[in-house]
Amino acid sequence: MKPELIRKNLQKSLLFKNATEEEITEFAASSFISIVPKGDFVYRQGEASNVFYVIALGEAELYLEKEDGNQVSVGRIGPGGHFGETTILINKARTLSVKALFDLVLICFHKDIFLNQLLSNQKIRHQLDVSLAERLQVSFKSQVDSKHVAQPEEDGSFDDILFYEEEGPDEDDDGLVLPHANRQEGVWKSKTAKMTRRVIKRFAENSEPYILTGEEGTGKKVICRQIHSQGETSEGMYLEVDLRDYDTQAVADKLFGKEKGSLPFFQMGQTGILEQACGGTVVFVHADRMDYTLQRRLLNALKSGVYFRQDSDRQIALQCRLVFNCTSDIEALENSHCFLPELFDIVSEQHFHVPSLRKHKRDLPRFIDYYLERYNREYGKNIQQVSRDTLGLLMNYDWPGNLSELSTVMQRAVMLSKNNEILSDQILLGLPKTEGKWEFNLLRLPGIRRFFESKAYPLVPQLIVGAILLVAVFALFFGPQDAENNIGITIAWGIGWPLLFISFFLLARTWCAVCTLATPGLLLQALIKPKRKSPKFIKEYSGWIMAVLCVLVLWVEIVWNAYDDPVLSGFIILAITFGSIIFSLFFSRRTWCRYICPLGAINAIFAMPSILEIRSNRHLCLNKCTKHSCFRGASGQEHGCPMFQHPFMVDNNRDCIFCGKCIKNCDNKSIHLNLRLAPQELWDIKIPRKADSFLIVSLSAIFFPFAMHQSFYNLMTRIQVMVSDHFISLPVEFYGSLIFF
Repeated sequence: MKPELIRKNLQKSLLFKNATEEEITEFAASSFISIVPKGDFVYRQGEASNVFYVIALGEAELYLEKEDGNQVSVGRIGPGGHFGETTILINKARTLSVKALFDLVLICFHKDIFLNQLLSNQKIRHQLDVSLAERLQVSFKSQVDSKHVAQPEEDGSFDDILFYEEEGPDEDDDGLVLPHANRQEGVWKSKTAKMTRRVIKRFAENSEPYILTGEEGTGKKVICRQIHSQGETSEGMYLEVDLRDYDTQAVADKLFGKEKGSLPFFQMGQTGILEQACGGTVVFVHADRMDYTLQRRLLNALKSGVYFRQDSDRQIALQCRLVFNCTSDIEALENSHCFLPELFDIVSEQHFHVPSLRKHKRDLPRFIDYYLERYNREYGKNIQQVSRDTLGLLMNYDWPGNLSELSTVMQRAVMLSKNNEILSDQILLGLPKTEGKWEFNLLRLPGIRRFFESKAYPLVPQLIVGAILLVAVFALFFGPQDAENNIGITIAWGIGWPLLFISFFLLARTWCAVCTLATPGLLLQALIKPKRKSPKFIKEYSGWIMAVLCVLVLWVEIVWNAYDDPVLSGFIILAITFGSIIFSLFFSRRTWCRYICPLGAINAIFAMPSILEIRSNRHLCLNKCTKHSCFRGASGQEHGCPMFQHPFMVDNNRDCIFCGKCIKNCDNKSIHLNLRLAPQELWDIKIPRKADSFLIVSLSAIFFPFAMHQSFYNLMTRIQVMVSDHFISLPVEFYGSLIFF
């Protein structure tokens, strides 16, 4: 490289940006050029620290080489970036290895030039200090962020690999029995095991994307790890992205990363997952939930081999393998159009449907043997076998939860066993996740099930509540305007409001099921039959919309004293009814109730500590259900869930209004109405929604003017009089609003 080009590249580097042309010319004269081909190392961990580097062209990756031989990528450096200074400053051997991701052109300075010439320049010394400080700051942040990203096994091995290929004498199928055999004493002989091993071997021989389908718990992740460890990607990172855990924007940020401004050093915890997994594998779990926008970006990356960070036009090479895991079979995925056709064509070229455990029970003894060994090690036990009666019990069971359920059953059995053999009374099968130690399914009682499956529910409660509400509204508008003599005020605020809150503990969101404010809109909807789906914006910000509307309604109630104003109380009820009508005319199902209604927001929050819950038996849903009537509706009978929820996915009372439609529609009797320990749901919250937290804090603050009542209005009046006497006269509600907010 000519001296002029060296000067230009140094001027582009942040380290030299404040240096004068004369200084840069002097530095360029003291440097030399090194060219490192793609894939080669600039230097290896442990080598002497003799040279400081500035990148003119290309991109380098920094690796930490662990004692077990694995390499962990810790950072990337692009054009203008520099590396090698840390170990020179501390006078130690290289602590990292640096590898060329693309052909590198490096401007190099010998150690003595770096120490005596570059560091003697105060401008460069300052920039170097800033750069090192920024790297340290990014490093601290990456330690926090790394907790939210799936990491590879710490020891570099995958202990859960069950479909390994063993060496040993061949046996016929009848020889595959459970005992206390070591792993080397037999081989997997079932057709399913042989087929799985062939698929693993075939997929591991290339780095093209592939898709695995199959029920939950069948071992899809295990197979992905095995393919990763046997293929070209074995030295790279293995990362899983569960699309249930992120919204579209969040998963895009995680995958592609964001531009970090002018800092030339990119810590791996701050870059996108696709960069972190360079040379490795990225697995999309529940890939059928992937948004079309994200699919289109991945499709472009697969076709062109490059992608871009968020809000950046800098190309980055796609150097990891993409894997798609789905619970639906391949035909259902194609018919439901979950994937873009072009992307589906690419990933389905390599497809394997992982069979459920009940379809290859001949492998069950070996799985049992594996889990015995695993949990023996974990709990320090020496259980050699299961009894013949127990083996018969296990072989006779259909295992709707597949390997995940088998693992749980064997873990519990090993923990309970006190001898060297597992007995049948230590095996607990078929316990649905929906009904545990502190829960009882009320639908086991025939009378309660008949009531919920009949047309009487929720129709009869709706008629009763509707009649009372109609009387209240009529009295509010046409009755005495004296609040003490208006029965509408008594029903709305004296009885209805307190009863609403007290009933949450017993009935959860049943008030929403019997609410008649939505009835006019639903009747009009039955005539018009709108097909339009709920707007994406409303669904995405529903929590905040409901919280804000709830605060505004309470603001009107308290500041304008709706408790003593029948007409205002009537208009508040009509406003909620009118909102329901508008949304029912334009959108399908109960969009207003699900995403907008301010009363629904309060109901949702206070229903969470209820002693009742509606849940589904997930084992039955996964393995028996084909119609999804609870969500879609039964043909010619009940409509589907008005809250756009599949009971399989419901894990809280916030999103269920107890309308009972799923109970009526489910042919498999999968729905449970559980009597539970009241605060259990609150205890189990791992990541509360910010909108819910905001609403709860707001309600606790609003409680004070609500409880003060007459004292609050007296305070408003006194402030108005005091200000009017000295400054300007404003409505008393203005001062009430200031105090309220």
